[in-house]
Amino acid sequence: MARIFILYLVFFLPFLWSSGATASVALDDPYQFVVTDDQAMPTSFDDMPAWLNHHQDVKRLPLSGGSFWLVVPFMVNENRSDWVVNLHNSIAERVEYLVLGRDGSRQMANSGYYSPHQYLFDYGRDMNLRFGVEYWLVVRVESRYFSSIPKLEINPATEHKQLTDGLAVAVVLCLGGLLFIAFYNLLIFASTDDRAFLYYGLYVITYLLGWAFTFHLPAQLLDIHLLELHHVFFIGLPIFNILFYKHFLQLPSYSPKLWRLSKYLLWACVLALPTSWLLLSYTAVIASVLIGAWIVLAIVAGNVCLMKGFAPAKYFIMAFSCLLLPALLILPGNMGITSDVIEYAEFATLAGGTADALLLSLALANKLKLLSEERKSYIEELSEAWEKARIDSLTQIGNRYAFDEYMQTWPAFGEAVKEPSALLLLDVDGLKQVNDLQGHQAGDELLRTLVEALKRLSFPKLRMYRLGGDEFALIVDEPHLNVVIDELAKVDDFFRKRGFEGAGLSFGYALDSQVEKSHEWLRAADTLMYSNKAERRRELVSDTLATDSQ
Repeated sequence: MARIFILYLVFFLPFLWSSGATASVALDDPYQFVVTDDQAMPTSFDDMPAWLNHHQDVKRLPLSGGSFWLVVPFMVNENRSDWVVNLHNSIAERVEYLVLGRDGSRQMANSGYYSPHQYLFDYGRDMNLRFGVEYWLVVRVESRYFSSIPKLEINPATEHKQLTDGLAVAVVLCLGGLLFIAFYNLLIFASTDDRAFLYYGLYVITYLLGWAFTFHLPAQLLDIHLLELHHVFFIGLPIFNILFYKHFLQLPSYSPKLWRLSKYLLWACVLALPTSWLLLSYTAVIASVLIGAWIVLAIVAGNVCLMKGFAPAKYFIMAFSCLLLPALLILPGNMGITSDVIEYAEFATLAGGTADALLLSLALANKLKLLSEERKSYIEELSEAWEKARIDSLTQIGNRYAFDEYMQTWPAFGEAVKEPSALLLLDVDGLKQVNDLQGHQAGDELLRTLVEALKRLSFPKLRMYRLGGDEFALIVDEPHLNVVIDELAKVDDFFRKRGFEGAGLSFGYALDSQVEKSHEWLRAADTLMYSNKAERRRELVSDTLATDSQ
């Protein structure tokens, strides 16, 4: 939270300080009157008392808009002549300034939403004022709604230009930052298909457009004057943000009740969108109420998800704190409950929203990191499971699935082979007899004994597989084939030394250069293996008969 306050100090204090420093003419609270059709502006300084007597005070300007006179006396306390009269703090469609001096001077200027701007993003107009002369400032302001209570100020022209230029630069930087954040998240959505990034990008674009219209960028730069559009974007903010935090916070899973409340608010905002045209005078208040409810609900949802173990929610809470701080100061004024506490409240809210967008981007980046780590862990687990699925649990060598997979990737056969390889198929003789006489544990030990004997063949590129039951396969480079055959011929003695009388090994082999396809390679080795197996049986029968005859 301390970092948020520091961020606000960095953003706001230069403008708050400079706005106070430039307001060299202290103005009292103005008289406020309702404009009627038969009322014209006063003509001279001396006419002011009689003119004021014909009007009835309005204690407070309604946010629903209308036509009003704002009247205040003042005196210039500096010996300079170039000054700026400015009405700020609210949208105003039409502004007419009249300055009447005791010296007989009378100056008029028109400004407002539809008028060409003299200073960026405000309604200021130049006036020539003399030191020590008493003046009346009469302002007629007309608008279909006020976003907040309008305020009057008189500043030195040079300082006012510096302030508005600096404010304009800050506004453009904030809007540019929002534009970058929006497109960055939309690009991430295009690559990840995570809807949280989509809705967040749309939320930031909506926020950007709302403040662009508030600061009259379309009006002043593109001559687009659509007052009805201003609050469409602000009412749309909760819509996209609720959809965003539904996916980001996984709210339906962590808190179904808060998700139901969020859906009710979302549909309330959707239904409120037409009020920007149908109830323009009240749309600022409607938008303020909906935005206030949305910010509170979002912070509650973030805290609930954080307490339930969703770590990225801490960035989400920090982000909405950046909106909550100016909202506590500004939204009551926008709803007519209190007057604005700080100058240039609109820029304060824009800066807070920019900080919110930045922190939410950090939250999304953190979520993306967590998802990446989860995906990496999942891939590792999947890879480990995949490897286990390819290993024979008894002998800890490759199984039939691994063998078939390897055979499917064999590069060449027949004449295309440059360096021939041999496929050897092995069959353990006497396994059933061992199982029947000594038990299946002894049969399993027989198979492990065979693998132990095979592992003594430490040739490069040698591969061993158990195809199932008592069948095994070896793949070895052709130059090592004779050595492997010699070692396999010794396996029978190896079995006898380990106590497996009657057990033996039959095998057959084929070269990949002798066949055209993998199944032919397997069939050729299998044919030779069974031929050898039959030969062993004939020898065994012959030996048995010879023994019996003796």
